[in-house]
Amino acid sequence: MAAAPPSESEPGRILCWRCKEPNPPAFFCPRCDAVQSLPSDSNYSALLGFDGRPDVEEQDLQKRYYELSRRLHPDRFQTGSPEERRASLQASALLNTAYKTLKDVESRGRWWLEREGESLGRNNNQVPAGLAEQVFETQERIAELAGASDGEREARTRDLRETMADLTNRLSEERTAVEKLLRDWPREGNGTEASRTELKRLLSEISYLRTLTRDVRGALGD
Repeated sequence: MAAAPPSESEPGRILCWRCKEPNPPAFFCPRCDAVQSLPSDSNYSALLGFDGRPDVEEQDLQKRYYELSRRLHPDRFQTGSPEERRASLQASALLNTAYKTLKDVESRGRWWLEREGESLGRNNNQVPAGLAEQVFETQERIAELAGASDGEREARTRDLRETMADLTNRLSEERTAVEKLLRDWPREGNGTEASRTELKRLLSEISYLRTLTRDVRGALGD
C-alpha cells in the first residue's frame, strides 16, 4: 500500500506504508525507518532539517543533501518491496528538487514567498519604482549602441559595459538583501506581512535586473 495522503491521516501528517504510524512528513519513518512517499508540497526546509524555515546554511544543506542522497538512492532498494522501491524513487526525486530550490537564494525566496501565500506575479506587471530610472538609462544606452556610427561605437560600448557593471553590482546587493531577509524572517505575528512585502519587492527587482542584464549582453554580443 502506498503512503496515504495527509487527508487520510492526522492533519499535517502521513501514514507510514509499513507500520501505519502517522508522522510529520520525513524521508524516513521515525518508528520503523521505512523510506516514505511524501506529498509534493512538503516543506523542503523541514525535510532537510532546517526547522521548516527559510534560513538555510549552504554548507549544512550540501552535507545533508549528500547524506540523504546516499540513503535514498534507488539502488539501495532494488531487492525491497514494490512499495519501498516506489517510495525511494519518489523520495529521491523530491530530495533533488528540494536541494535545487534551497541552494540558490532566489529560488529559495520564491519558494518561501509561495509558502507564505503570495505569488511574485500577482499584481506585479509594472517596473518596480526603485528600478525605473535604471531601466530607462539601460534601454537608452542599448539604443545608443545600436544606432552608433563606427566612430562612436567604442565609446557607446564602454558606456554600456559600465551599465552592465552597475547592474551586476546591484543584483549582488539585492541577492544579499534577500539572504538577510530570509535569515531574519519573523517566526510569527508582527513583521510577517512587512517581510513578505519586502521579499516580493526584492525578488521583483531581481527579476527585472536579470532581464536587463540579458538585454545588455545581447546588445554587446556577449
